[in-house]
Amino acid sequence: MAKIISIFNHKGGVAKTTTAINLGAALTTKNKKVLLVDMDAQANTTVGVGIDEEKLEVTIYDLLISKEFKKERILEVMKETSYKNLYILPSDITLSNAEITLSSALSRENILNRILKQIKNDFDYIIIDCPPSLGLLSVNSLVASDSLIIPVSTSYFSIKGIKHLIETYNLVKENLKEDLDIMGVLITMYDARKNISKDIKDSLKSVFKDKVFNTLIRINSQIEYAQDRQTPIIYFNKNCNGYTDYMNLADEVINYE
Repeated sequence: MAKIISIFNHKGGVAKTTTAINLGAALTTKNKKVLLVDMDAQANTTVGVGIDEEKLEVTIYDLLISKEFKKERILEVMKETSYKNLYILPSDITLSNAEITLSSALSRENILNRILKQIKNDFDYIIIDCPPSLGLLSVNSLVASDSLIIPVSTSYFSIKGIKHLIETYNLVKENLKEDLDIMGVLITMYDARKNISKDIKDSLKSVFKDKVFNTLIRINSQIEYAQDRQTPIIYFNKNCNGYTDYMNLADEVINYE
């Protein structure tokens, strides 16, 4: 049965999608079968694994609004990527309508959970790329998840909203998913040459203690080149920091108890 992990931060630009794609790809190289779930209307995760969102006839949005819980229908929406053992429930711009469309739905916070229950036995890991907001799509993602990975870039504005993020997590935990766990805080865009990077790392460790991953995702231009080629860094360049860092993160995730 799959471990379901949300990559969650309501702030954009913290390498959330980058982490979803590259953690998923790294896990597949360690003989894990992985499903990515793109819950962001920007569809960057979908595009980032080589799927053309403009050619999609059905997406995760269709499953959410139809509340289609039959496995056969879910498999019709799911796409196999070019990479062994890496699959995706894709997104496109239509997902931006979901907040309004689902607002009056019965048990609206539980729709994604009911969808993933149909297929969780088929995977080792399901990784959800949450949207950069605290709306209904994010709540659906958290309710469907066993645990969270919270990426935080080493900038003042990135850590400024952490308190609000934790409040949201606590609300979901208390009211909707009592066993929801924070797997860890992931420091991204780390630059050892800058004092602010070291200061923020120390600050996060003082607050979250052992919930901060040992792995630091270092700033690496190769990740941007890989994104431009719509390819996970894992399959783009094995001789760069980005590859090493995400492979190390995958090991930490596998060893997490």
